[in-house]
Amino acid sequence: MARLTIAVSIVLTFASPLVAQNLLVNPGFDNPDLLTGWTCSTTYGQAQWIPDDRLGAPTSGAMEHFVTGGSNNLTVSCLQCVPVEELYAYAFSTWYYWPDDPDVTQDGSTRLVLIYYSNPDCTSSTGVSSVEVGHHPSLDTWYQLISAEITAPAGTTSALVTVTTWQDLGGDWVRTRLDDLDFSTTTLFRDGFESGGSGAWTTTFP
Repeated sequence: MARLTIAVSIVLTFASPLVAQNLLVNPGFDNPDLLTGWTCSTTYGQAQWIPDDRLGAPTSGAMEHFVTGGSNNLTVSCLQCVPVEELYAYAFSTWYYWPDDPDVTQDGSTRLVLIYYSNPDCTSSTGVSSVEVGHHPSLDTWYQLISAEITAPAGTTSALVTVTTWQDLGGDWVRTRLDDLDFSTTTLFRDGFESGGSGAWTTTFP
């Protein structure tokens, strides 16, 4: 019975979380999901599903942002509120692409924003956040933008993850394609003994 107890304890220790499990809903924009799961702010342009998957899959697509406002520093953003665990580190990434469009100036950037919250509905910010900015050295080329690993502080229960197309100059239209987003934990063990305890570790012996 003692050996069984140890085996069960080990299974439970590794069962949560699943490392590298993508926590986003509809991260690859697989048809017919379109933009299901994403909430988009389109005051200064539009966000839409397009059938141009990064890898050319015929049953998938991508998200396209198009910023068309007349002032500078305007954006189109899409976001999700995701449940997370305190003291775990997470990273946020996306693949992004600027098409060579003669009607678009393409003067801007792609940005990833991560903010942690103490409430499950992404309210009451913990004050911990991250912003990553990606530029486009070449048009018609897919690039990957990856955030730093950011640890959720004690009391964190949710994270707001946002992908934004940012227009730098007024009058310059910006069009971005986004695909295969990922938000997942990079932590294998939660308790690193920072406080002198062993809170998340099993102490069952034969």
